[in-house]
Amino acid sequence: MTSKQIILVYLILINIITFIMYGIDKLKAKHGKWRIPESTLLGLAVIGGSIGAWLGMRTWHHKTMHKKFKYGIPLILMLQVVLVLMTSCKTKQSIEQSEAAIEQQLVSGHSPNVFLVMYDANVGKEPLEKAIKKYKCEVVYEYNMLNCLALKKPKKKSLEEAIAYFKTVEGVVSVDYDNTIRLNDPVKPKSKVK
Repeated sequence: MTSKQIILVYLILINIITFIMYGIDKLKAKHGKWRIPESTLLGLAVIGGSIGAWLGMRTWHHKTMHKKFKYGIPLILMLQVVLVLMTSCKTKQSIEQSEAAIEQQLVSGHSPNVFLVMYDANVGKEPLEKAIKKYKCEVVYEYNMLNCLALKKPKKKSLEEAIAYFKTVEGVVSVDYDNTIRLNDPVKPKSKVK
């Protein structure tokens, strides 16, 4: 599970629990039994259950006249929404880092994540496909006429590690960087023909 999925599961569970707690407290209030402390009900909203608290108040008609709930729960909910929006937006620093990564890619002349693997047609691409699955690469593009695949490296591996690994796979003829060409650069021949 990714961290985003874990957070989503947490938020769903805390809101369900909070909603149920508001219902239980309302039921106990009707029967004059021991009640859930208000600090607990507000605390559940603060730790992420604000939607469940708000829905519980509306569904069970509970704590709707208490000012700290009537105004406090919507305020907590709005603050949490603002916090989520602020943390999900790209900051100036992350934008600058993205621009720096693009500039580095242009300077290095190749993609930082994608590499090309050519394989022998007589051997076939089955050993290569097994290696792709084992190494957890992603096929970006298949060049059928060239017997070549463009692969995206796994996030936790460097490009050099991925290239070195695929050079050892049966039937692989060559592994190389996926070179980039800037359209505004003049064409420079790599070698002279004699």
